[in-house]
Amino acid sequence: MALRVYLDGTDLERDSEALMRFRLTYEGPLLSSQPTHKTTEGGLERDRRAEHKHFIRRQFHRQLKEQWQTNEFLRAIKYPPKSSEPILPEAALSVQWSSDPTKPWHLNKILSEVYAHHKDAGYNYVPLVWEEMSLACSLRILCLRKDHANAVLPGRDIDNRIKTLIDALSMPSLRQGAPIKDGKPLPPDDDEKPFYVLMDDDRRVTHLEVETDAALAAAPKGSDESYVRLVITVDIRPTKFHMDNISFA
Repeated sequence: MALRVYLDGTDLERDSEALMRFRLTYEGPLLSSQPTHKTTEGGLERDRRAEHKHFIRRQFHRQLKEQWQTNEFLRAIKYPPKSSEPILPEAALSVQWSSDPTKPWHLNKILSEVYAHHKDAGYNYVPLVWEEMSLACSLRILCLRKDHANAVLPGRDIDNRIKTLIDALSMPSLRQGAPIKDGKPLPPDDDEKPFYVLMDDDRRVTHLEVETDAALAAAPKGSDESYVRLVITVDIRPTKFHMDNISFA
């Protein structure tokens, strides 16, 4: 028996073809989300699942980095210093070009400077979908889980587990602070500079479908019922058209 969950808040699926489609995969634990709590450190809101979400986020980083390196448009697009292109965040105007100030930068370099949210820890994020690009994400998730498909509560709190996943597809907010491990700041690895994420904010998700079923292949030794195998089909659509996002495919 499969469990299907749908969230469709817009007509984008019906009215607009996808500009880009690709698939992300994940295999490992997927825990339910938990409420954040405020700390005394500058009013930061610490996510109780921050370490777990960042573990998942790192798996997606490698795949999204490959997408930026292999997609013709993403690999080629550049902008000159102080560019006021409408797709660029306003903060791009204050980016400091180094070495040759007249030389255009690749888009991912510009975004990594704009989204240096945890620069003290060495993090520069590169979202594939951000507000000014006028794009939205449709997600279709196949979730093969370890707990039995005929369980009374299949998926064990699947809605909160999917919330964890959506957070892991987004970059952490400024108010959450830098990623942590064992209670200490976790710096990025060398191949995580910059760090690629699907979107700047989970509000970019406008359509969500989740299908869950039993994972018939054996899980790794020591895995508990939180273990899943995920295949995520990502469709990226424009919320409004302009010259840059028309070329996005």
